Amino acid sequence: MGVLDSVGTLLAEIANLIADGQRILSLSDKRHWGQDEREQERALDSVLDEARKDFQELGPLVNGRSQYEHDRRHDSMEELRAIRAKFQALTDKLKDWSRSGGPIDPTWVRETYSLKRELHRAQCRAAMRVFTSAREASQRCLGAFIVQRKQRAPTRDAKAGIKPDENTYRRYFADELLACKNVGAFQRFGDQDIAFVCDFCDGHLVWEDIERMPTVRSSTQAVPPGSSDKPVSLLANDSNWQALALSNCGQHQKQIIFAPVAIANHIIPTHGDWEAKLLCPLCEAIGEQPQDEDDDEEPYRPDEEFDDVKSLQEHLEWQHGSSTLPTTTTADNNCCVM
Repeated sequence: MGVLDSVGTLLAEIANLIADGQRILSLSDKRHWGQDEREQERALDSVLDEARKDFQELGPLVNGRSQYEHDRRHDSMEELRAIRAKFQALTDKLKDWSRSGGPIDPTWVRETYSLKRELHRAQCRAAMRVFTSAREASQRCLGAFIVQRKQRAPTRDAKAGIKPDENTYRRYFADELLACKNVGAFQRFGDQDIAFVCDFCDGHLVWEDIERMPTVRSSTQAVPPGSSDKPVSLLANDSNWQALALSNCGQHQKQIIFAPVAIANHIIPTHGDWEAKLLCPLCEAIGEQPQDEDDDEEPYRPDEEFDDVKSLQEHLEWQHGSSTLPTTTTADNNCCVM
């Protein structure tokens, strides 16, 4: 282990190990290749492509690639060194295979894709640590920041005088959902719940007793895009934080917090915790409003954290009101586990 290791040097060594594996495969006798060998080659190509993409995209999020590349935080170093050792072991196995010949071990493909996932999450967490140290006043996770930035796109376009059409609205909604998928994954949690697991902070957000995760807001269903002269906003307000979901048994419908709204407002779990807490976006919006010059009271500074998705929803319903939105009696076709 080098004392001068950094995120950049370790990622470069990992990339070189992946390239070594690609070189070993490229020099082997392909006349005897089967499906497993071709799949192994594709797996290594996929790992290297995603690692490069992550490196290029994460740097600008933390005030420049140089700060990310030269970071030496202990947790990041330990994670990346462990992954480097795993890629070294995989490369050694490929070298032994190239000398001995015969069919490749098909389990190596699964191992490679597993390492791809580990490397992606390690890069995300390394960037999150840099992001957190640079923004001490904000507890919002970097993954939440990425989703929130996508949600601000309509507001930025409106300020620039851009009037969106139907295709633009659809792009707004699609980009918001894609941002969620890029910062984590949805999965079934137990028998009845669905959880979102953030790649950046490992925090879990849990929606209780739902069959599938809605992909549209209730307000979108109530007022179709383009039917109003008022520009659409993806940021939470009193009328657009909700989505209509089916209970797990499919017997009744219920209003829940639309997944991107919760994901954009989660904070890094405290050490040892697995469930991410959340901030109320409406309270934050109130705190950001200009204060009356004649008001001698201290500016409103919301700092309350909510332990889970359920407690944030209760707060939104009781403190900010719940708009009356039309509901349907049949299953919503715009549902899926994202």
